[in-house]
Amino acid sequence: MDIQGKHWVISNDHTKECFEKHLDQVYKSKGYVTIRWTEGKTRSNAQNNALHLYCRRLAKVLNDRGLPMQKVLEKKSVDVPWSGERVKETLWKPVQEALIGTESTADANTVDYDKVHEVLSHHLGQVFSKHDLYVPFPNKE
Repeated sequence: MDIQGKHWVISNDHTKECFEKHLDQVYKSKGYVTIRWTEGKTRSNAQNNALHLYCRRLAKVLNDRGLPMQKVLEKKSVDVPWSGERVKETLWKPVQEALIGTESTADANTVDYDKVHEVLSHHLGQVFSKHDLYVPFPNKE
């Protein structure tokens, strides 16, 4: 059984039964419960760390190639340098939402990151082919 705060991972009949008992207890004591769940195995901590590392690396490559947010997003504004968080929010999340229908990277499952990386890399490679923008997604090796 994996309980982290108010988070349960139900991966077998035993953890399902434990959760049902817990839910009954909470409902009886509080009279109101809101439940949010994801289906399928969600990303691991290692995948979350890899995503943030990828975003930082892509930000560095974009900045090193002289491609500030204004140029990449084709917006008339101030040249703002990239950061890992800006890559995640303005590049990764919109692709993820369009591709798998969820914006939160926490809701992505274990295979979604590869799909999003492939589409984002292909797009950046097409649009900025002369800048050699491919950044591999980190792996354990």
